[in-house]
Amino acid sequence: MRPAAFALLLSTAALAGCDGPRENAGEVADNASGAVDGEDSLEQGPAERLGEKQDQAEDAANDAREAQADALEDAAESKRDDAAEAAERLEQQAEKLRGK
Repeated sequence: MRPAAFALLLSTAALAGCDGPRENAGEVADNASGAVDGEDSLEQGPAERLGEKQDQAEDAANDAREAQADALEDAAESKRDDAAEAAERLEQQAEKLRGK
């Protein structure tokens, strides 16, 4: 196999590995319905395009949930820090009252 053909094969395989489950299912459906010229076709049929968009939407929703979870963790950590500072102040006040 020539180097250029091998490089094309590797890049195509790498891209195929990035497909999500809905895009893969759409590719199979397009192939079965005859919407594309064959299983190895580089063109996308309508079901594969729709599946890709659905996978992208799911990825975006997952990213948004992760960002929200990170923000909640940061807020919780801040509240814990505030509570620890308040507790320290109260302990210092108690020590002053006891005369320590």
